[in-house]
Amino acid sequence: MEDWKHYVTWIGLFILIVGSFSWMAGVVNIDENALASRLSSKIKCDVPATEVDLTGVEERLDDIEVNLDEDDNWKDAAILLATEEWEEKDYKEIFKAVEDLYGDIDERDDIEYVKIKDEEVTAFDVDDKDAVVVQDVKVKYEDLTGQDQKVYLTIETEIEDNEVEDVEISIS
Repeated sequence: MEDWKHYVTWIGLFILIVGSFSWMAGVVNIDENALASRLSSKIKCDVPATEVDLTGVEERLDDIEVNLDEDDNWKDAAILLATEEWEEKDYKEIFKAVEDLYGDIDERDDIEYVKIKDEEVTAFDVDDKDAVVVQDVKVKYEDLTGQDQKVYLTIETEIEDNEVEDVEISIS
């Protein structure tokens, strides 16, 4: 008969242990945000302020900017020089090219307009004032029969020592 008392004791003890765990799970409730906020307000970290001398970097950036500006300025000047060359004397160079390539133009006055479609400096040397400028142009002119013609040409201008050395005009 005493065996049943042991069983009851063991069952009671078991219920008490299981109950205490479930009771503790309900009581312990941690608000993670509040805990993180409290901990971060308690932690102090002093980071010494350091100064970085950027003078050398700033000077190098200035040099790069000056060089880029100098390159861009020379490219713009080379394009202007090339354009002035073929615009000279009412498109004399373009007239000769259209006459040689198509043979259907009578005089320079027959050229109605020349429009630049694309232009780029394909090679250049700022120090020597050398460049190669390639320009794609559209030329509208009146042919020998009185009809309007539109042709596309590529003009390659070679510049040496800031002077136009050679101009080649071909069909685009």
